[in-house]
Amino acid sequence: MASHRIGTLKALVASLACIGMLSMAGACGANGDKQPTQSASAGLGSVAIFTPSDGITLSQHTPLNKWAKLVPSIKSELVEQGFTAKQISTHTDGNLDKQSQDIQDYVVSRAAEASSKRSSTGSATTLIVAPCTSTDSTTTQYGDYVTNPLDSESSSNDADVAADQRMTSALTLARKSGMHVIVLSNDIGGFSPDAFVQMSTARSIGEIQAKQLVSKLQLDSASATNPKTIEVFLPVGSAKDEDQSVSMAFAKEAFKGIWTVLGPYFKSGAVVSASDTLNASTSATSWSSVAFTASSDNDVKQELDSRLEPQGATKPVHIDGIIAMNDYIASVIVQELDALGYEGSSAEINPSISILGIVGNLAGHKDLTKSAVPSPAGLGQDDTPSEASLQWPIVTGYGAYTDMLPDIVNGKLWMTALEDRAQLATGIAKVSRQLASGGDVTALQSVSKTTVNGKSVPTLTQSLIAVSASNLKSELIDTGYVTLADAGL
Repeated sequence: MASHRIGTLKALVASLACIGMLSMAGACGANGDKQPTQSASAGLGSVAIFTPSDGITLSQHTPLNKWAKLVPSIKSELVEQGFTAKQISTHTDGNLDKQSQDIQDYVVSRAAEASSKRSSTGSATTLIVAPCTSTDSTTTQYGDYVTNPLDSESSSNDADVAADQRMTSALTLARKSGMHVIVLSNDIGGFSPDAFVQMSTARSIGEIQAKQLVSKLQLDSASATNPKTIEVFLPVGSAKDEDQSVSMAFAKEAFKGIWTVLGPYFKSGAVVSASDTLNASTSATSWSSVAFTASSDNDVKQELDSRLEPQGATKPVHIDGIIAMNDYIASVIVQELDALGYEGSSAEINPSISILGIVGNLAGHKDLTKSAVPSPAGLGQDDTPSEASLQWPIVTGYGAYTDMLPDIVNGKLWMTALEDRAQLATGIAKVSRQLASGGDVTALQSVSKTTVNGKSVPTLTQSLIAVSASNLKSELIDTGYVTLADAGL
């Protein structure tokens, strides 16, 4: 059945191409000049946005990076750029098979309409497509926009292969019919779009957390004689998870990002691992040494206990920093650190930031300034590390879960990170306008050429936002992402 649809689609591509050439020949004299950039909104045509349904997280914690949040922002920004609201449609699907069928139906309908009217209807259409990808309960913890580290063509599922082929054929027809195609987050095997939007990757998520530890723990001042102690937690799905390979591939890529930053410090001895899961001989491919099954809260607690309470130890060991990878894992680690007897908060590691100062900042005062990070408060010259071993460490996460924001305010979670949703929406809308008006996409800010499926494609890239108590107000509250109540105030 799938092969028949694909064959029919290929035949339609050929017939439409012939009709399109005749239409173009008749229209050359009247429409030889491109529409000016500031043309009337009707001239920009229609936009169809196809995204996956929002993922459901294992713990029901909710990351801010959800399709249901981004799509309305894109629509609003498209209107700002001159598109007509009634000509913008949105479509959501729960899997690639359904999504590819919906896109095929839409494209065939629009292409047939353009051919029958011998008009430019096809060229006045922009498709914004975020393809559905295989995921599991672990990778959904990072939010909806994360790039799947597995090659879409590596699937052994016949239904997925057929859906991939249908999607590729439909979008190829769209471009041949004069439509513009923008692909978000994950590329589509065998297809090169007019523009690609690179969102968060496993490597960038690992890298931003590692960089925060370098900065906040002042690792450049650490040494082999006075090292900092860091633990890295890479959650993966269980063997029972049908798509465990996705979370394993994600962990592998995330560790490369982490090790690019922390590797030199481990090699010099300036950083050590309390559990010795990482050491000077560790390489960027040693991700499995810190990977663990995270199917439940108990899995995370047991992993933390095994690292911080070595067998035979009478009390937990001193720890300076923990990369938890996402806010779900961070939430369980925060609970277990408290149960193990760690005291204080990350605010005490940097005396320039007090809990009262954080509250005052959120109430409307200016953002707190960043400064050097000394040793934990209360650790005098005559004290030994063991006497301060239960000082609360710096914990990092990702996803900006609303229910974890109070832990940023009280200093239990040092930082989280997320996509700059507003900037992404603005960038996508501007790319859409440039394509619809015949402008140069690479002239836009944050757009450069990258290779997508063997072709050079304009690619929009936005940096992730690191959020801590010092900038929570400006990055999340002032922007309208969350409210003061969400932050526990």
